[in-house]
Amino acid sequence: MTVPAVPAPDADLEVALDAAAACYLRIGVAKTTASDIAREAGISRATLYRRCGSHEAIFLAVLKRESEAMAVDTRAHLRRLAVTDPAESTLEGMMFAIDQIRSRPVHAAVFGGDAAAWAAGQAIGMEALRRIGEAGVRPLVDAALAAGSLTDGDVEDLVDWILRILISYAAVPGDGGRHPDEIRRQLTTWFLPALEGRLVGGAGPRPAVRAPVRSQARPPARPTPRPTVRPTRRPTVR
Repeated sequence: MTVPAVPAPDADLEVALDAAAACYLRIGVAKTTASDIAREAGISRATLYRRCGSHEAIFLAVLKRESEAMAVDTRAHLRRLAVTDPAESTLEGMMFAIDQIRSRPVHAAVFGGDAAAWAAGQAIGMEALRRIGEAGVRPLVDAALAAGSLTDGDVEDLVDWILRILISYAAVPGDGGRHPDEIRRQLTTWFLPALEGRLVGGAGPRPAVRAPVRSQARPPARPTPRPTVRPTRRPTVR
């Protein structure tokens, strides 16, 4: 999927992004049109496109801006917790981010509204979100990188995995999301041991990925021959 480029920030763009965010909150992401955003911003639709590009680019720029603000709050939260273990810090950051995605009005409108599935697909392919995620994760695993326990490619994989986890928990319309205690239990049970294993186990040879088991195709059954029914000769009536 090709994701449009996020426009560079400027004062005019900020006005358009404020207008887009207001429309998302008032009428929903799926129902918001470029005309709605232009009307809210007090500009023509042609001017909106000239400043911001496509409608999708506007959406991505709104999501980038909101996610950058959330990342700042996440780092402040982790500093307050003062957790020294990198895996535990990553887990706490994820729990905070999930809560923020659900409680911040624009994030909630994007991932919990009528366009949740579309928004999730856009976010997964968004390079700006990956850069935000890497900026948050890399300081937590600097020691493992320096020791050779992780590689740059491992960090990219980790950021991708975290992003997909966050979006999967967040992109649930209505009240269908899991309780935070259940999310913490799942992440502690499955995600945390996997991350700790990579941080402690090093970047040595990894087990080969097993190919999916394919069922043996059975030869088609041979049709059972039907018995030949010979016509019964009727007796000649003299």
